Amino acid sequence: MSSELLIVLMMYDRAIDEEVMEMLSSLEIRYYTKWRDVVGVGRRDPHLGDDVWPGLNNVLLMVIDEEKKRRLVEMVKVLQKNFPSVGLRAFVAPVLEMV
Repeated sequence: MSSELLIVLMMYDRAIDEEVMEMLSSLEIRYYTKWRDVVGVGRRDPHLGDDVWPGLNNVLLMVIDEEKKRRLVEMVKVLQKNFPSVGLRAFVAPVLEMV
């Protein structure tokens, strides 16, 4: 297993928050930062929290190792297949420095 740390930023429709949090629990990802009720515009309908575009998103930021990242990405792909009409994206980048 690599000791390299990676940052994962995940944005998803808050409608699947329970499934996402269960996924983190099953992977034993205990440390994260979570923003709730975030607005944004992506490839799907806007989520602006207003009368016209009422949806909202949640965002998670995690710093994890390569093995957990690999398993997380696999599970994100499963969730995307299980909820094809709901927005869910994960972005991965190396942690260059942590102080």
